[in-house]
Amino acid sequence: MYGAVLRLVARRLRGPVNTAVVAVVAASAGYVVIEGWAWFDAVYMSVITMGQVGFNEVRPLTRAGQIWTMVVILSGFAVFVYSSASLTALFVSGDVSAVYREKRRDRMREHLKDHVIVVGFGRVGRAAVDAALRGGRRVVVIDSDRLEQEAVDDSGAVFLSGDARDASVLRAAGASRAAALITALDDPSNAVVALTARALSPTLRIVARASDSSWRDRMMRAGASHVVPVYESAGASLAATALDAEVLGVLPIAGSELRVEELEIGAESAAEGLSLRELADRCVDVHVLGLRDDDGVRRWHETDAPLEAGDVLVVMGKAVTLQRLTALVRHGSRHGEST
Repeated sequence: MYGAVLRLVARRLRGPVNTAVVAVVAASAGYVVIEGWAWFDAVYMSVITMGQVGFNEVRPLTRAGQIWTMVVILSGFAVFVYSSASLTALFVSGDVSAVYREKRRDRMREHLKDHVIVVGFGRVGRAAVDAALRGGRRVVVIDSDRLEQEAVDDSGAVFLSGDARDASVLRAAGASRAAALITALDDPSNAVVALTARALSPTLRIVARASDSSWRDRMMRAGASHVVPVYESAGASLAATALDAEVLGVLPIAGSELRVEELEIGAESAAEGLSLRELADRCVDVHVLGLRDDDGVRRWHETDAPLEAGDVLVVMGKAVTLQRLTALVRHGSRHGEST
């Protein structure tokens, strides 16, 4: 880490050092020409003059030599100002801190195992990162936009700048040691990421976002373990929520007619007062998974408390059977009313 910082400082000081060397050579040449000194004496005189050390002259100076010495003093001051400005800019710009943070990230990535790699830090990528972190997983985010670095750091994930379609970038992210990879780029890029990641790790679980459902098969052939059609899922959720006030959200299960819904128990509904077991007995074709609250989901067998208006059910089933359950929990359904 310190080696990288020293290399950065050396690179930034290359200009001032070169300028100082040129100034010393020019000043020495002036003493050789004007005073006729030997090169060693001329270089010595140039160094102590530009360094502002205040030593006496090597030899008595002529009037032309005195004038040249004043020029050398001013040149030395200019070189000092230039060097100071370069060092100040180096630390004020935050480049040293950036190198330090990047090396720290490198060390963290080298020691990660069973982590989740998220490719792309857009809206879908951010949601995936948040969910993985809430699940107790360490996360590495790969994004080509360095401006996302601060947001990734603030989220608690580890940032890696680069193109995930490049195998070297996936290696740096620890793809061979990861538990899963989520790619949330455009469809063609997701297919390439899946293909590259699968070549690096035959056992890695790769989940790809698909904007166009026609890309699903291509991504699966490229190596994706699962493809999520984002807009289809969002469309189903929007439609169900719009048609029934009790439906709060829908998650279609790809490859089947099943879907998971969140339903709110309406006031004066036929479901009020029933336990989850009793509700499940009334809707045998629906899987009642539990009740959602601020602390998570309580499974159906973990509570016998009667349902109240405002409780949120988590259920799974086919659309037709879920519609029958929706009618049961609808506001006023106890009296045969509808909203």
